[in-house]
Amino acid sequence: MDDDIDAAGQRIAHVLRERIITGEIDMGDKLGERDIAEELGVSRVPVREALHVLEAEGFVSSAHRRAAVVHRFTVDDAKELFDMRMQLEPFAAALAAGRAAEGADTTALRAALEVAHVDAVVEASASSRNSDLHDEIFALAGHALLSRMSGLLTGRTRWLFRLTPERDTVGRWDEHAEMVEAIVGGHVSLAQTLAAAHVERARVESMPGLIERLPVAGPPVRRRRARRVASTP
Repeated sequence: MDDDIDAAGQRIAHVLRERIITGEIDMGDKLGERDIAEELGVSRVPVREALHVLEAEGFVSSAHRRAAVVHRFTVDDAKELFDMRMQLEPFAAALAAGRAAEGADTTALRAALEVAHVDAVVEASASSRNSDLHDEIFALAGHALLSRMSGLLTGRTRWLFRLTPERDTVGRWDEHAEMVEAIVGGHVSLAQTLAAAHVERARVESMPGLIERLPVAGPPVRRRRARRVASTP
């Protein structure tokens, strides 16, 4: 029974996450457990589990006994996300290239690049397909802990780039093509360098627009006051 609830919670989290990333559910919107449960035809228990998942991923926030609210992305969030991408993505590209050099199968990575190319040309679902490509790089890296950390990174990266749709998707694909070529060729240092350059270019091109569109920081976090413990005489 618990496994069923966990599986349902993950499915509901996926639905809500996609709606948040695509803007169907806007930043600052309330997510009432009862409303979601009625819409999706489920009980409130898996909805509650889904909201816990999304809160852990940074998509929603909740206060004690209050409805969950979609997180408002801030400039500080964007800066932190680029900082983390700069640490993780070059590392993943280097690991992936190392495994390719050892004979690992790169078919899925090359296929993801081709799909991203088609979408870049027609400008359809570009952020999602580029995200799929990065997922394949993390998968090829073969590093379990890195893969878990990338799961938190990917959704927020897609959310971020929806806010900067003017970025050149064809140029982005060219960067990806160079990076994939280096990985498939087993060129570890080159793959790492190209991945770092890709993240830094995204930062340089995206941050001015994000600074115009986003608040600098979110509202202060209200902390619950600790109870006083009566002293014993």
